[in-house]
Amino acid sequence: MMNPFEVSIAAALGNACRGLVFLAAVSGGADSTAMLIALAALRPKLGFILHCLHVDHGIRSAAESRGDREFVEELCKQREVPCRTAVIPRGRILYGAKKLGLGLEAAARIYRRRAWNREARRIGAAAVLTAHTRDDLLETVLMRVLRGSGPAGLAAMPLRRGRMLRPLLELNRAGVLQYLADKGVSYRTDQSNGDNRFLRNLIRNRLTPFLDEWFPRWRTGLYSLAETQRLAADFLAAEAEGGISWEEVPGGGGIQTGAEIFFALPPILREETLFQGIDRLAAGLLGERSGKGENPAPVKRSNLRAFSRGDCPALDLGFCRIRKTPSRVILSPGDNRTREAGFSLLIKAPGLYKLKGVTLELSPEFHPERETAGFFVFLPMIVRRSFSSDRLVRETRKSGLSGLKPGKSTVLCAVDASGIAAFISVDLRGCALVSGRWGEPEAEKRRGPCGSGEFSESGGFAGLYYCKIS
Repeated sequence: MMNPFEVSIAAALGNACRGLVFLAAVSGGADSTAMLIALAALRPKLGFILHCLHVDHGIRSAAESRGDREFVEELCKQREVPCRTAVIPRGRILYGAKKLGLGLEAAARIYRRRAWNREARRIGAAAVLTAHTRDDLLETVLMRVLRGSGPAGLAAMPLRRGRMLRPLLELNRAGVLQYLADKGVSYRTDQSNGDNRFLRNLIRNRLTPFLDEWFPRWRTGLYSLAETQRLAADFLAAEAEGGISWEEVPGGGGIQTGAEIFFALPPILREETLFQGIDRLAAGLLGERSGKGENPAPVKRSNLRAFSRGDCPALDLGFCRIRKTPSRVILSPGDNRTREAGFSLLIKAPGLYKLKGVTLELSPEFHPERETAGFFVFLPMIVRRSFSSDRLVRETRKSGLSGLKPGKSTVLCAVDASGIAAFISVDLRGCALVSGRWGEPEAEKRRGPCGSGEFSESGGFAGLYYCKIS
């Protein structure tokens, strides 16, 4: 008789798995170790072929990484499971996180999935098996609730998505630990799991114990919410797809749809339509560049909402840009120059723009009681890397700026027709306004309410605007 834990995994794999090749993604932690043990036990009964891949992310210490790798390799050797280790060069994920404006965990997930997909293609795997449990699903939903995600973000994690299959999704972490205890199998513990600077760890270590104590049925309620949001997300996706068709821009360079039809849609469908267009554009861009098929960076719904309401005529997401004209809504690839040492970004219109991990929001509205990190600027404006001459005291004094101190961080320089408007410091911790134009007499004189909103003959919006950074 099969163990109930193994029965649940067998049900997730399905009845028609004889002869199929499965690739198990195993880190050495409790969840993936339990999955590998159960799969090895099920293999002779169900007749599938099992391989294992361990990913060394190059983030942890060399000793910890070596310990994880040796543990997984020995585990596989004992159960006669072919095992390979994919080693990501040390520092690459940190660089990728900075380049794409992602957190370390999000960047690691992209590189990890690339390694899974490469190995799955190499061995002809029908699916990549990952050890996500019901606890992981609920933690993810909590994270997305706190971040203000829409229906698609709150939807329950599916059992299968593309090549990925999650056979532990109906099981919880307590069941995993009990199964390992029953089998007498140890597992590796990632010391970073106790680091509450990561949101998932903070939720796991602080929030869920609180909910368990004061709201004992919260798991049932949250899972019900996730299932409902999945239905809502599927409905909205179908409605958005049926209401709007994206067409190639003549001559290439992006996709477009009619502005009148787009803005006639209900607000939530406008947002879903933009998500679908972004996914389509990103898949095409990444297919051409790397063949990986992942979105290069997460897209904040709040930014798309501002555009879909008509609050800003342009939105820059780094890898792509969105703009509206009187007749069209256009999604186009981002400028590759922003990824080079000599990058620059020309901003002609108010809107949301992203460059080197910094989000700049230009708006004609200014609320002194609410605004903090920001500066006044005339459009058009260029944001570029700073030069050594920019750091000279005479330059900062000439521009009415003060307090700029050179450091090891990247320094962006915002320049308009009046000179240097701001210096923005960027490092792995985020961004900060070092110096910014604030309340110049001439600016105050011309500002009025701030920004006239009139399109000038030179191809930009006339008037002074307030630029917030985040």
